[in-house]
Amino acid sequence: MNPQHSNSKTVRTMTDAVAVGVGVLVGALVGWFFGNWWGQKRIQGYLTKLQTAIRSGELDAGRAEIPGEPGMVWELRHLLAKRWVPRGVEREAALREALKRLADYLHHRIEAPLLVGLDKGGESLREGADVALGAVEDLEFFLEDPPVVAVLKPINLVDLVGEVTQEFTGDFTVFVKVEGPQEPFRVQVDPEPLKDALFLILHNAGEFSGGDSVQMILRKEEDKVRILIRDQGPGFTAEALLKALDPFYTTSPGGLGLGLPYARMAVKAQGGEVVLRNPDGGGAEVEIVLPQGR
Repeated sequence: MNPQHSNSKTVRTMTDAVAVGVGVLVGALVGWFFGNWWGQKRIQGYLTKLQTAIRSGELDAGRAEIPGEPGMVWELRHLLAKRWVPRGVEREAALREALKRLADYLHHRIEAPLLVGLDKGGESLREGADVALGAVEDLEFFLEDPPVVAVLKPINLVDLVGEVTQEFTGDFTVFVKVEGPQEPFRVQVDPEPLKDALFLILHNAGEFSGGDSVQMILRKEEDKVRILIRDQGPGFTAEALLKALDPFYTTSPGGLGLGLPYARMAVKAQGGEVVLRNPDGGGAEVEIVLPQGR
């Protein structure tokens, strides 16, 4: 696997927040508008149209004036338009970024090793072919979306974590310290997608910790299970905290930026969530929160 610290959701998040604000404004302005029933209906209609336009990504910023539009709504519309990004532009930018990431990945992970092997021949060619084939397998893995609907089974989480850490430490020279209950830790999860998610997060932590050890902490609460994975690296940048769970965001050359987004989808299918933070004391932390189940 080659997961990375992973933008197309930024504008959508902003528009959702703005839409909520406009919804609040509807109530406030309707009450304020002279207490007149007709005035209330009129301004509510314009604000509702504005809210719909925001949600659909079709804010009409090009028109200087809409017949009958109250001055306060006009001012609000143009204030929003100053920082508006049309959905078409957003999609194009996301597509360009995805294609760039894919091209970089193909160059660094497949083309470059093969060219080196062809140039040197012998054992180098075999090693280059192995690296390229591994990269192709990783790409095929990411192209297969995790299950949308989880098949929950009762398992011992301690055993599952042990399997994942053993596989991870067998592939990478990074020590994983696991902290959790000594007794069996029974939970209802979909085992294989959860294993994939844990492996991808461990890989990410190991890469950015610079080879230092990684810590995994298991916590069982009344109605939730928490799995925290901490590294000793520089931590998430402010940008990465916002974008690392978005597809194709990465700070690693030749990386696809699909590891953490894939892990998030796998966990979300089980009714859980993935949270990123920089804990006190340094490093980065990725937390998986799952419902306890029965």
